[in-house]
Amino acid sequence: MNELMHYKNILLIGGATRNVGKTTFTCSIIENISKKHLITGLKIKTIYAGDDFFHGKERNPLTENYQIIEEKNAAANEDTERMLKAGAHRVFRIKAKNDFLNDAFNDFYSQIPKNSLIICESNSLRNILKPAFFLLIKHKNSGDMKPSAQKLAPLADKIIYSDGIKHDFDIQRIGVRDNEWVMM
Repeated sequence: MNELMHYKNILLIGGATRNVGKTTFTCSIIENISKKHLITGLKIKTIYAGDDFFHGKERNPLTENYQIIEEKNAAANEDTERMLKAGAHRVFRIKAKNDFLNDAFNDFYSQIPKNSLIICESNSLRNILKPAFFLLIKHKNSGDMKPSAQKLAPLADKIIYSDGIKHDFDIQRIGVRDNEWVMM
């Protein structure tokens, strides 16, 4: 296997299951860091054959290999809109078939300034790159893990436990130095 490209400007947040508080955690970091730095938010939904039940109700089924949508509406309550409300400068959603995630990410990355600080909610992105940090959020009262999380858990730099709202990790430990994410 080829060595994965290291992106020190990407903080990757994954979840063991749905509804573990990924977006709440992500927005807390955005609120804290965006006071001094421009943050680009990204949420990726990777579609694997047979895992539809992990994605909840699908309002807009994917008809092509991938979609990249820049979120502009901070008034709604979707996860990406919450990132805008929290202070992200720009926010994008990627929905991609698993085999096209690399293409989708490269397309997204070509559309933003190279020095952008990115905070991304995704498990699957860890398969194609090495971020500054990969934080995996797991529900403190459940052993449930979706298949993508089980596979990637050994690659997590930190497993964070949550009740869906509160997390056992102090976000003040996450910072930025020389346009790279750092953990103190």
